Amino acid sequence: MTTIKDIASAAGVSVSTVSHALSGNRPISEPTRARVLAAVAALGYRPNKLAQGLVSKTTRSLGLLVPDLANPFFSAMAEALEVQAHERGYSVILCNTNLDAEREADYLDVLLSRQVDGLLYFPGTSVPNRALQAALEKQIPVVVVDEQIAHVPGVFVDNVGGGRQIGELLAGLGHHRILFLGGAEALPTVQDRLRGLRSSLYSAFNGTDTAVELLLRFGAYRASFGYETVHDCAREGLLGHAAVDAPTAIVAANDLIALGALRALRELSIQVPQECSLVGFDGLEFTMLTTPSLTTVQQPTGLIANSAIELLIDRIDVSLDHRDDYPAARLAPQVVHPVSLVVRESVAAAPGR
Repeated sequence: MTTIKDIASAAGVSVSTVSHALSGNRPISEPTRARVLAAVAALGYRPNKLAQGLVSKTTRSLGLLVPDLANPFFSAMAEALEVQAHERGYSVILCNTNLDAEREADYLDVLLSRQVDGLLYFPGTSVPNRALQAALEKQIPVVVVDEQIAHVPGVFVDNVGGGRQIGELLAGLGHHRILFLGGAEALPTVQDRLRGLRSSLYSAFNGTDTAVELLLRFGAYRASFGYETVHDCAREGLLGHAAVDAPTAIVAANDLIALGALRALRELSIQVPQECSLVGFDGLEFTMLTTPSLTTVQQPTGLIANSAIELLIDRIDVSLDHRDDYPAARLAPQVVHPVSLVVRESVAAAPGR
């Protein structure tokens, strides 16, 4: 393997001059820099990143942990984060925890052993992994995305606002009996989306003779949960043509749940949206391709990724500089982006309105 000494010999300069030419840390003449770069190209030299990291105390690498890579939302976020990191000169090591706490702990150990400069963490549960807590105690820069963890910097969306927009849309169309299909009940995103939905529905029908009825089911952020739960509700007599006071709309806490629910409704011969409206959350690409196309809350993936990378790199810089004057108020900043409701074919006026 070509070494920096080989480059110095080929260019007729010292090892320190080669180092300065490649790092740009000290000025050298342009002719000398040109000779060094020509030698680098001719010999196919590639800098030893690990060795550079030992000197600079940075590996220019980030760890990214996602709970379910099969979920298109996390796949899209991983891609967006990698793009933003690459533009800033960082590489990303992606780990799929598959909602397994032990697997997550193992990956955290691997990432820390590789001396990543910081961690981008998508919580899969509402309880922080012990390994993550250990990383925080070691003052490893961490930024959480999507689900909030107390006292940890993070980037999120306005989930309450998204739920509120759904509720305002459905209430305006006369829907007041609604089935809510959430992910795990303890997740902040689930509770926030439900809280926004509930508050807007009660506000819309307050002072009227119409009672708001919310049927709640919780499970997992997966299509199978939406599919199985809709069939379960039908078997229980809560959905279907024979059901009395059946929900006229289903609100799914993410697009995958909505996709599963859509398939189940079709199998039950319940027409969407004529007999039952359907709304998702996330704004995944496939939602415009379903039949009918899915009304959903759009998350700004690009903005989330940009904010998360900027916040993490800022934390890394602070960690490297050991700046004592860093304001305490910024130790755990929270960035919240707005969301927007995309209305498509899966929503219509409540039957009989």
